Amino acid sequence: MKKLLFTLVSLALSVATMAGNFVVLPYSGRAELEKHFSDPNLTVHFYTNSEVFATAERFNAASMVMIDENAFSGNGCYTLVYCPKAQQQQFDALFSTQNYVIVKGATMPYKNDGAVAIFNKKATLPRLTRDFPVVTEEDPRIREMLNQVNMDSIEATVQHLQDYGQRFWNSDNAFAASDWIAGRMQALGLEVEQQAFYASTWLGSGQAAPNVIGIQRGTLYPDTYVVCGSHFDSFSWEAMSGGAAPGADDNATGVAAVLESARIMTQYEFEYSIVYCAYGCEEMGLYGSEAYASRCQQQGMDIIGYFNNDMNGYLYGDQIHIDCIYPNAVEPIGTYYMNVGSVYYPELPIRHVNFNEGDSDHTSFNNHGYMGIYPFEDYQNYSPYIHTPNDLIGNSVNSFEMSRQYCQMNIACLAEIANPLGETPVVQCNPVTNFQVIEPLSKEMTTLWLAWEAPEEGSTGELEHFDVYRDNALLATLEINVFNYQDTITVGTQAEYYIVAVYSDGCDAASETLIGEGLPDGVEEIENGSTLVYPNPSNGTFNLNLGGGQWNVEVYDITGRKVYENRMDGRSVLDLGECRKGMYFLKATGESRGVTAKIMVQ
Repeated sequence: MKKLLFTLVSLALSVATMAGNFVVLPYSGRAELEKHFSDPNLTVHFYTNSEVFATAERFNAASMVMIDENAFSGNGCYTLVYCPKAQQQQFDALFSTQNYVIVKGATMPYKNDGAVAIFNKKATLPRLTRDFPVVTEEDPRIREMLNQVNMDSIEATVQHLQDYGQRFWNSDNAFAASDWIAGRMQALGLEVEQQAFYASTWLGSGQAAPNVIGIQRGTLYPDTYVVCGSHFDSFSWEAMSGGAAPGADDNATGVAAVLESARIMTQYEFEYSIVYCAYGCEEMGLYGSEAYASRCQQQGMDIIGYFNNDMNGYLYGDQIHIDCIYPNAVEPIGTYYMNVGSVYYPELPIRHVNFNEGDSDHTSFNNHGYMGIYPFEDYQNYSPYIHTPNDLIGNSVNSFEMSRQYCQMNIACLAEIANPLGETPVVQCNPVTNFQVIEPLSKEMTTLWLAWEAPEEGSTGELEHFDVYRDNALLATLEINVFNYQDTITVGTQAEYYIVAVYSDGCDAASETLIGEGLPDGVEEIENGSTLVYPNPSNGTFNLNLGGGQWNVEVYDITGRKVYENRMDGRSVLDLGECRKGMYFLKATGESRGVTAKIMVQ
């Protein structure tokens, strides 16, 4: 009996009667919006920042504009298409404004992310009594998470999804992408569901590639949730005739942010549950997120807030920034987002904007009683390549650093609400090994070569880069496959050098500090014309002319790796025949002096 009662209540919440007129009503401010929602004459189905779309049992010409006299008759939905006035003649519109048209049934978008399906379901206005935390200082546990966001990991996800070629809402590729995302979530230990749903679109009807829902259960409040999501389908007009719809920025970048957030946050425990979503069929009118948000409402899920991830890889200009899209009716979550940004990333500009050219999956949550927000790359200068075969890494996704910062903001907002448990995990990392300063040859040659080898294994994070320091000032940042650096100092001076190995989890480890000298003690000036090593270049066999006595001879390749060491007479033969062709550095140390030289194996 309880199950039957629950079903009846759910249907009453979600399905409106078909009697009445489909109308639009303007409003100004939260109070007037609440009045429309509480009006017994109206069943609100959808709302924007200034208008409400509803079924009215009695039509009032003084306060309403008629869209359709027989609401939802003969069709499953209406479609709001964002389209400028000059281009609206291509649509069989029931109603139009300067920025959009309302069409009966499913219809094609005008441009990009520009269609929202309005279903015969009762919308719910998000309540403003939900308290978001007020963040005044960084949580070291959350900073630890943010430091682990890896651009290579984000790029790998974008590349994989781009490589499908296209991910149309019901294509085999879209189903394969859904399966791949589900596999990634399962590997992280999440409770994973692929939610099947049906879509009736302007390109046909049928089963869409299923949503992927991954849940990380909270330890204290498992039935209270904070949600993030993205859509994985793609679209282009060219793909309809055999072309490509790679969808790198729209929206492989969003999926990458959700999966990278899950990769990091599943390493921790939280008080509240976290849900990671990937939706199908967004491009046809938000069908996937509508299916999930509607079900959440029917089941009475307690969702604190929703954070959308859609297009975060195209940087216009030279300053990374975030445009936050959300209706004024859910202002508390927007205030919270900006609060988190001001604490963790105060240098990152964040602003609230109203967008009248498109929409995304946060709208499905806002219309089902949950506060949702959409951080966007730039509402005026978003990628011009989306919905084309050129939505690719390089031109459409031109800043993975920006994608990294958007992902970090997603994690910070989720984690501050979900509240991590326990102490900050122990982080350790190893310094470089065998760090050396190879001295100059003579007074005239003041170039020093710094050489080192890779750190030992066992660090908790992945090695990201090396920082080279001289006298505590940063000289250079080098990639992890570079193991040497050339510096020049003044003759007769000294400098202190050390190398810092920097890791993805924020840990860094410094090498020992070594002294380099413009004229090292014990290195005498070589007379003009004196030849130390000949022939040079050679095929690997060199004659040494270092002088009498025994010498310790070391040879390094350009990465700083030692390839030869021997104790030998100063006038003897050096055999490097097994070494590859290229430049090497010879360092010879005698009883009272030392010399260095560049040698070439050809």
